[in-house]
Amino acid sequence: MNNIKEYKKIENLPDDVMEGCLIEKIKVDNYHDYIEINNSKIISCDFSAAVFQGLDIESSKIENCNFNNLDLSSHSYKNVIFNNCNLVGIDFTDSFLEKVLFCNCNLSYSNFNSTNLKNVHFEECTLKDASFIEVKWKDLIFENSDLTEIEFYKTKLVNLDLSSCNIDKIKVPIKELYGLIVSTEQALLLSMMLGIKIK
Repeated sequence: MNNIKEYKKIENLPDDVMEGCLIEKIKVDNYHDYIEINNSKIISCDFSAAVFQGLDIESSKIENCNFNNLDLSSHSYKNVIFNNCNLVGIDFTDSFLEKVLFCNCNLSYSNFNSTNLKNVHFEECTLKDASFIEVKWKDLIFENSDLTEIEFYKTKLVNLDLSSCNIDKIKVPIKELYGLIVSTEQALLLSMMLGIKIK
């Protein structure tokens, strides 16, 4: 992701641009006007009580962090890895995400409405009751993830592959199912949701 050999460890988050930093085991519970984080590592931090007017992250890795119910709307996240993070209720509304990997993260009740997603990958994540309304996407991947009661609305699903995921009680208008890739078992489930009886 980056070529930094040694990171500069910091004890708190300044309202500034941070480059090549190691942010580890801190609790952020105050208001921040604007922060930009580049080429950094964020490990085992708690942001759940923080308020960010703006937070842009690029070329960074985030591990074992708590972003529960955090508002990260209307900003950009590029070339970022979220690994084993609590992202329950996180709000990415109107944000731009490019080359972002969510691995083994809990994104239940997350909000991706009106986002622009480019090369975004969810791997072994939980996205129960997540919302994807009016999303524009390219190279969006869901792999081995729990999408129970996920909602897609006014979002084209052509060539979106959900075949390795749990899509129980998925919420999507009938007309938007066109082109969605599912397994045989999932196709039977969807047909039942549509009221189709199979003998």
